[in-house]
Amino acid sequence: MSITSIVYKKELKDMFRDKKTLVAAILIPFLLYPIIFGLMGKGIKDNMDYVDKGIEIALVDEGNSKLGEFIKSQDNVKIKESKNILEDVKEGKLILGLEIPEDFDKNISGEKKADIIITYDNTSQKSSMAMSYINGIIEEYSKGIVAQRLQSKNIDTSILTPIDTITKSPEKEESGFGKMMLSLMLPMMLVIFAASGPIASATDLGAGEKERGTLEPLLTTQANRMSLLWGKFLAITTMGVVTSLAFVGGLGLSMKMSPEAFNYGMEEASFALEPKALVIMVILTILLTMVFGALALAISMYARSFKEAQTYLTPLSFVGMLGFTSYFIEPKTMSMGLLHIPIINVVVVIKELTLGIFNFAHLGIVLLWMLIYIGISISFARYMFSKEEVIFRT
Repeated sequence: MSITSIVYKKELKDMFRDKKTLVAAILIPFLLYPIIFGLMGKGIKDNMDYVDKGIEIALVDEGNSKLGEFIKSQDNVKIKESKNILEDVKEGKLILGLEIPEDFDKNISGEKKADIIITYDNTSQKSSMAMSYINGIIEEYSKGIVAQRLQSKNIDTSILTPIDTITKSPEKEESGFGKMMLSLMLPMMLVIFAASGPIASATDLGAGEKERGTLEPLLTTQANRMSLLWGKFLAITTMGVVTSLAFVGGLGLSMKMSPEAFNYGMEEASFALEPKALVIMVILTILLTMVFGALALAISMYARSFKEAQTYLTPLSFVGMLGFTSYFIEPKTMSMGLLHIPIINVVVVIKELTLGIFNFAHLGIVLLWMLIYIGISISFARYMFSKEEVIFRT
């Protein structure tokens, strides 16, 4: 058995023996998204149920208009009394108020413009949803009035809709929406996890060992420094990948438990991935974790203490925020230059894979860059590990 594998197994055993590591690297990542998206899904579902069960609004109809009667006849509308609509909406006692002037029907009959007043809280989701719903009712009533006016003049009402649009798409609506949502979230999360996952382990195996005084005795053994470096590096990469898998597993669990947080009311939205796409994503995640793992280990070895290492490594975790570029990149129309920008090129390829695009030229370019990044980051870690002034820096 090689010294590298011995060091690797020893470091992994130490990490998995530590309950705090298991909680921080596996349990919390796995439970974090089910909790977050569970709460989001509950909030979205509550808002949707609110509309389905009935919207409570105040209606002041001074002329007992036909519009008022039309609104009252809606199954999802419940009328509530209010003495001061604006104040009640402001204080949250009322979700929305509608005021119809006395001369409303007279103006409509005279083919004049008729105004109504809608008061809602633009800082409230429920109030905004109620506003959209009431606007839909009013628009439906308005179309009916226009149709009546045209019919009274013997004009065909079809002139109101001279164009009928027929939409086509290569994907079914539900699967297309699911792929789009996944292409926004998955690349972002995989990059963020690959960047942040190795940091805790690297901090402990570098600066942590220096602070505990266990690194110097290790250096006096028969193991050479490069074997120690590779053992630690592989252990950090493994823990980083495990953390990423825990996060992704938590994300998958969230999609099953709280689909409302992802499909925005589209009940049939599909989030499936092709197996080969999943395999390539795993490979890219492992390679990216290796890059960040080597950089994190090098920086941790340079730090004098555990606390100092945390300070130095915080900016490295921010680099992972480049994953948010998944919200702005459109793979089908992007510039080829993006494939040569670190981190962003990984986002591009993962986003392509989630959309079912297998561009092996793009994949080859990114894999080549990944190998270059790994070589540079490991060389940096090796340089740090070979310097006495860094190893014994206190």
